[in-house]
Amino acid sequence: MQSNLRRALDIAYERMRRPSPAPIAFTGSYGLCLGIIMGAQACNGLTDEEVANERAYLAMLAALHDMQTGGRGGSLAR
Repeated sequence: MQSNLRRALDIAYERMRRPSPAPIAFTGSYGLCLGIIMGAQACNGLTDEEVANERAYLAMLAALHDMQTGGRGGSLAR
């Protein structure tokens, strides 16, 4: 994985981990992460294994968010 791609994902993941009063902030960060992952895969910037790992991590963050908020706002990982 390219260092710039890794840095962009790390920044987006960090935003997802922050407690936010607005559910839209989490949703936007989730969409950004997924867009980076899918775009990188389409441009051959990530291998299939790297994509699977990143999507699993993203799903874990979404599940943690659902647990912390009591499931309010619906699950993004479905």
